[in-house]
Amino acid sequence: MKTKKNILFAIIILVFTFAIQGMSATPIAVVLKVKGKVYIVRGGNKANALKPKRGFRLEDGDKLMTDKKSYVAIRFIDDGSTVRIRANSTCFIRGKKEKNEILKNIQLEVGTIFARVTKQKGKFEVSTPTSVASVKGTEFITDQKPAGKGGTYYYGFGGTVEIKSEGGTGLLHGGETAHVASKSSPPIIRKTIKGEVPLFDETDEDEDLFEFEFQNDSGQKQILKFKVQKQEE
Repeated sequence: MKTKKNILFAIIILVFTFAIQGMSATPIAVVLKVKGKVYIVRGGNKANALKPKRGFRLEDGDKLMTDKKSYVAIRFIDDGSTVRIRANSTCFIRGKKEKNEILKNIQLEVGTIFARVTKQKGKFEVSTPTSVASVKGTEFITDQKPAGKGGTYYYGFGGTVEIKSEGGTGLLHGGETAHVASKSSPPIIRKTIKGEVPLFDETDEDEDLFEFEFQNDSGQKQILKFKVQKQEE
């Protein structure tokens, strides 16, 4: 998404060396911002859904749900890739550790997300009921319609997104829209029509500075601090 502001990030590790492979109950991402009613189901325990706040640590397999007029933004801890999740969305946050990076997957069941993916570390995928989008270093929106109501739409803003379904593969570029009607349908890619892209409130990009504490397998205390700064183009 082209805006007048770019986010620059720096991940500063304090108190011992930060090693992803050395952590127990490993967080793979952290919550940057919450607005409205947002819930996290961990371990399939729907009865005790968590209500995350800024700095909440997300683990592999966490199910994230947003209510109407709600919103949440998260950041992966290995490379700073960010995901913004709109109202009325449900997705799983998945991450597999591999050396010093995380193989990331957002399993979107329904709703809309905007992903800003860095070029630094790890694989990044968005899985939907119809298809899988793979990317490294770009920005794009995924809009998954309710079952039987239109399939999946992808909107590209730069770089290249590879979209695969059982029906075929397509490459999405900036300024293009891809539609996958069903699992067996191939991606149909065309130029984006003015006004069709789901809107994200630009005021939600206000992540600045926060930190959280955790322990590794040796019981060593570590603090991960994020500093995010906005700059005009």
